[in-house]
Amino acid sequence: QMFLAQQQQQLNQLNQLNETDLKPFCYYGDKNDTNVIIAMGSVTETIKDVVDELNKSGKKVGVVTVHLYRPFSAKYLFNVLPKSVERIAVLDRAKDVAASGEPLYLDIVEALHDKDIKIFGGRYGLSSKNTTPGQIKAVYDALISNKLRHNFTIGIVDDVTNLSLEPSPINIDR
Repeated sequence: QMFLAQQQQQLNQLNQLNETDLKPFCYYGDKNDTNVIIAMGSVTETIKDVVDELNKSGKKVGVVTVHLYRPFSAKYLFNVLPKSVERIAVLDRAKDVAASGEPLYLDIVEALHDKDIKIFGGRYGLSSKNTTPGQIKAVYDALISNKLRHNFTIGIVDDVTNLSLEPSPINIDR
């Protein structure tokens, strides 16, 4: 707990210097959304572009960006996660075949174990592949239709598990 407080203090100092508003977890999207992706790293910028497009068309989606992963804090996650969330896709840039899911996914499941939220783990960026808006839209499409399966993959064709999502068409205005 003390370490988290120190980390938050350092984030506050960084925010003052850079005129930003970073927190351990930041939410972006519709405040009443039912479908969320949780991820960390540069992929979240692509996710935000897709969130903007989908919210323009009436979809209720959002993204939680993880800025401070360890030590993991369920408290900070709860502070940003909309109460209306029904389904979450957690994107990890790793593949651990010996575990029931990747590290971020496992932490999210533990943090939300007593909530009535469906949580699916997925992988992106394997083999150093770029993640496209169409791949992110495929994740949201599967979440919204309630057809997403745990251990899905985007960006490569996983011919072992056959859990790859095909990219969905989307036009991003930049």
